[in-house]
Amino acid sequence: MNQKKSHYNYSRRHDILGLIPKDVIYVLSVGCGSGVTEAELVKRNIEVTGIEIEPQAAELARKNGITVLEGDVLEIDVSQIGHSFDCLIYADVLEHLIDPVNVLRNHIKNLHSNGTVIVSVPNFRHYSIFWQLFIRGHLRYSDAGILDRTHVRITTRKMVLDWFKQIGLEPVGISYQMFLRRRKIISACLFGLAKDFIAPQIICVGRKP
Repeated sequence: MNQKKSHYNYSRRHDILGLIPKDVIYVLSVGCGSGVTEAELVKRNIEVTGIEIEPQAAELARKNGITVLEGDVLEIDVSQIGHSFDCLIYADVLEHLIDPVNVLRNHIKNLHSNGTVIVSVPNFRHYSIFWQLFIRGHLRYSDAGILDRTHVRITTRKMVLDWFKQIGLEPVGISYQMFLRRRKIISACLFGLAKDFIAPQIICVGRKP
């Protein structure tokens, strides 16, 4: 199954950039798109390798200073790069794969001890999914967002943490992405207890022992 692009792959992900450890040297970004986010890491003198299936996006990423392995993520051997990585980034790509655990397991073989894994996924516990499924009785798919019609996996915070457990990663951080001010206000009023239902996107950070 190919990794599939979301609209985030073509915009700068400040939320991801803020989670990159300051001492990393080598980064692998799976589904790097045109490399807009990764270009910021190159400016920090970080050597970035990207995996990208779309030729046009891959070419743009190369112009941004990224070494790109072009093709299906399931068929690419990242060990061909010749060095291990300090950080692995999966920015809204694992939900497009049939077997995300196997992809993670293969890649962390090339991750240094104490290396960081950053996984951003849509949150299927979001209240909008509950409303559509249990109140309206049907789901309406779209070209982007939680119900992107190209998603093949349901993803939640607990599911990603379970993936981490299966491959031996230690969870070290959770970030709830709430892009609208009203969502942040509602979450604050509920003392953060409903974040799993308000945030449309979740970022889980793991560390390799």
